[in-house]
Amino acid sequence: MTISTAPASEPVAADAPPAPGRRRAHRPGQAREWWLGAALVLPALALAVLFKLVPLARGVLTSFESSSGFGGSEFAGADNYTRMFDDPMVRTSFRNALLVVATLPVWIVVPLVLALLIHQRSPGWKFFRAVYFVPYTIAPIVVGIMFRQILAPDGPLNALLRGVGLQPLAIEWLNGRHSALFSLVAVALWSFFGLGVMTYLAGLATIPEETLEAAYLDGAGFWRRLFSVVVPMLRPTVAYWSVLCASGVLIWLFPLIYALTQGGPGDATMLPEYLVFLTTFQFLDRGYGSAIGIALFVFVAVLSIFSVRHMFTEGTRKPR
Repeated sequence: MTISTAPASEPVAADAPPAPGRRRAHRPGQAREWWLGAALVLPALALAVLFKLVPLARGVLTSFESSSGFGGSEFAGADNYTRMFDDPMVRTSFRNALLVVATLPVWIVVPLVLALLIHQRSPGWKFFRAVYFVPYTIAPIVVGIMFRQILAPDGPLNALLRGVGLQPLAIEWLNGRHSALFSLVAVALWSFFGLGVMTYLAGLATIPEETLEAAYLDGAGFWRRLFSVVVPMLRPTVAYWSVLCASGVLIWLFPLIYALTQGGPGDATMLPEYLVFLTTFQFLDRGYGSAIGIALFVFVAVLSIFSVRHMFTEGTRKPR
């Protein structure tokens, strides 16, 4: 071992911390960059305030008013909200909403399975990759008109069922009290599942291929890989899609209800968003319609918060 004979360097004094009263020097272009960022964000923020917060605030104010037609209105306090508790149609619409919410696992799992089949290049993956997003590109009102013909008593679906010997299944899909809501949810799922597939494919692209191949070589089957490897690594994506479905499933259905059933038969497919439309524009009761809309907003907000808390609580739970 050699020992250096060079003179020891003198210790370098550490930079003294800035005095408490002194302000740090800013880069010359820092203020300009801040103003540039603010200028780029402000238009989008202004649009969000104009088309989101302002209508919401106006709806809250209107919900405390009593109006007849589109004339004047007067302050009614909480009468519109107390009236909802005694309105059987409101109770029915929210009961139907809960039935729709109960189908959320299907909305979450079906796009995930199809996305995984496409990602793993299963037989027919090229066909599904080419067409899975097409239903989402069709306007929901057009989808409703199209399926109104398909699900008609003498429509193509019943003709196909009769042709293959399934005569008992050839029912009036949109006129039955139970089958109407089922048909409505099925059409909505067909229309919007492409968005879920695209969301999951984006999440699957972030999973290392080596992880899935290792699970396959270890003998894990499709379902084992799905629930033991893919779903845990896709938890943020699943959480995002779950919240999107929870908040959107009760809003996406309005154009389909309008085109397919208009709330019928009876009140079998009456959901809160369609009841808001009827109350406001057919019965011309703006205050009561706004109150139902605010109740729907609170319902969706609570459902979304519950979904977020549940997904992230499951994700941070430590294994035993």
